[in-house]
Amino acid sequence: MPASLMVRTAGDGELTWVLLAANGRPLARSASAYRTDEALAAAWRELVADRAVLSIRLARDGDGPDWWWTATLPARSVGGGGAARPTGGAARAAGSRAAPGTRGAAGSRLAAAGPAGAVGVAANGGVVVARSARGYLRPDQCRGGASGFVSALSGFARRLR
Repeated sequence: MPASLMVRTAGDGELTWVLLAANGRPLARSASAYRTDEALAAAWRELVADRAVLSIRLARDGDGPDWWWTATLPARSVGGGGAARPTGGAARAAGSRAAPGTRGAAGSRLAAAGPAGAVGVAANGGVVVARSARGYLRPDQCRGGASGFVSALSGFARRLR
């Protein structure tokens, strides 16, 4: 059974997604909440399409022993017209906002990192798009969870063709 995407509705009506691994365990969750189905679907399609340029960062939870990963897409111009991928207030205007209670951090690709930067924007200027759905006891387990996330995105890309 391939990975599956589950959409959740918060009390305020905003939508988030959770990616379930083939075994049914939560693997990843959206870093933003979306106001409409269309905004969530567009963000998911962009994440799947841009999976090759994702930057995965590992970090320890400042309050505990758990390791977490964060997936970031680079800030970029779209279509050569100079319109940048929305962040912060622009992302809210485009139909998404940082999900409440999010965790994660910025650092270097698939390496341990320092403390978290601003919610939704990574230290490298990229946009945080996904986070691990659970904490891991060791960094190698966290790295494996992040690899599973990227593999699941590739599986979705094959299904969308």
